[in-house]
Amino acid sequence: MTDVTGVRARPGGRVTLRFTGTGYRALPQPKRLEIWGDRLLGDATTGISLIVLIVFGGLAAYLWQEDAKPVSVLLLVICVPCLLVLLARAAIESVGWLFLAAAVVGAVLFAPLLLFPGARRWATQWWKKKPAESHLDKRIRVTDLEPVSVERNGRAVTVTVLIDGARIRYTARDGDALEREFRAMLSRPATGVGP
Repeated sequence: MTDVTGVRARPGGRVTLRFTGTGYRALPQPKRLEIWGDRLLGDATTGISLIVLIVFGGLAAYLWQEDAKPVSVLLLVICVPCLLVLLARAAIESVGWLFLAAAVVGAVLFAPLLLFPGARRWATQWWKKKPAESHLDKRIRVTDLEPVSVERNGRAVTVTVLIDGARIRYTARDGDALEREFRAMLSRPATGVGP
């Protein structure tokens, strides 16, 4: 199993291609905003913020009653970023629950419209529509690939494949590994696919 990172997929985004003996898998790479959002508002950060807020907030309240106000204010200043993290996480979770409630209410209100053939046809077409990124995180066998073309432009390599009638282009700036892995995968005699 070999990984090729730093590949841009169209449609899609940045992916890591994981090649196996019989095919490959395109694993989406998270965007920088998603990575930072997970670091700042993830479960670990939220848990640590809650513990810091309880311990330092309780200690600040105790010291305030004992007339140690400067130390109490310092502890409260430490608690402010933790409180902001918890409030942001609560707001994000609330939006998720509100979206779920709106989806359920919308489904309940839309269900009687399915009695009409036009609405039923529209709902069937919408339901069966494949998303543009349906090739991501899915095992793609060599035998499922239709024509594959490899184009080189300097050090950049673009590999274009057809999967179930959908054209997918993988591009890597330093594409030696990408080209090598696709050519090796396509030339294996066990797959029945020629070079």
